[in-house]
Amino acid sequence: MKQKLLADIELDVHELKYLMDSFTKEPTQTLSELLKRSVARMQGRLDELSQEIDSVELVSLSSFVVEETVVKENEITAQEKDASVIIQSPKPVIAAAAEEAAEEEAAEEEEEEEEEPVIEEAPVIIKKEEPKNAVLGESIKLAAGLRHSISLNDSFRFSRELFKGDTDLMNRVIEQISVMGSYKTAVAFLSSKVEIDEEKDAVVDFLELLKKYFNQSA
Repeated sequence: MKQKLLADIELDVHELKYLMDSFTKEPTQTLSELLKRSVARMQGRLDELSQEIDSVELVSLSSFVVEETVVKENEITAQEKDASVIIQSPKPVIAAAAEEAAEEEAAEEEEEEEEEPVIEEAPVIIKKEEPKNAVLGESIKLAAGLRHSISLNDSFRFSRELFKGDTDLMNRVIEQISVMGSYKTAVAFLSSKVEIDEEKDAVVDFLELLKKYFNQSA
């Protein structure tokens, strides 16, 4: 779980960087909304990672409490055995009043020893639901959707084999394609930026990714 969060946060950082670069060069309302959503999504993942860390610390604390309780129970059991041996030992002949007083005192000690230790339950952490971001409109397909459909390994592969190692170009193309209206338009735009050689596996995989994106967005 933590590895997936870290990978998503890394992708969010890349996306935020390129959106910010584009916004600095040409600030638009659409890019402004994309930046806000990207920041909110990354903040949510950071909060989730923080809660993961807190839960690990809580489990360690609970284990420590359980171990301490087991040690105390073992000590109490040993004391009970010692008391039993003392009670069963032959008693000297003493006055009836003194013997009765000794028995009452021993009974009170046994009752105190038999009391079970109170185990405090660890506090339950209730995860608050993150507020849902408002949808900009059906006509706008956000870059986050297309960007996050690309795994980290595929991102490096597409950058290297399709965009000739130009990561900046790849992210700009993905951002612009994500707001287009159809697969055909996206392919035409992609052809104007890079050479599309369908004999390359990376090209075929990228085109297939675009098909799925526009089918889901339709």
